[in-house]
Amino acid sequence: MPVSIPGLPAESQELFERLHDAPLESADVLRKELREYVARSGWATRDNELLDVTQVEALARGCEELLTLAEGADEATQRLVGAAVRYFVAEADVEPDRESLWGLDDDAAVCRAVARHLGRGDLFEGA
Repeated sequence: MPVSIPGLPAESQELFERLHDAPLESADVLRKELREYVARSGWATRDNELLDVTQVEALARGCEELLTLAEGADEATQRLVGAAVRYFVAEADVEPDRESLWGLDDDAAVCRAVARHLGRGDLFEGA
């Protein structure tokens, strides 16, 4: 189903929509995926100077806040947040996170767009 969110990068739209339409996961499951991704990313930075661990951590903090916002919210909000978190933890999105200096830029843009849409644009200002 098409999802229209201002600021969502056009090149990220297809993957975001697939993640949005996937079966809904609980905040606990998404938090676990988020923690695992951050742990893997921390390990990866020792060997890969292209992955900025501070940006990973900033995005993860924002995603945690989005998950808190989604708890008890309507299904539409839960789906948007779930898709943003899943986009961030996806190993292969538009710009693979570990393969270029810009690998997290699309992740940050997706998370920022969802946060702004939900009235929390402040969550990803530094990411």
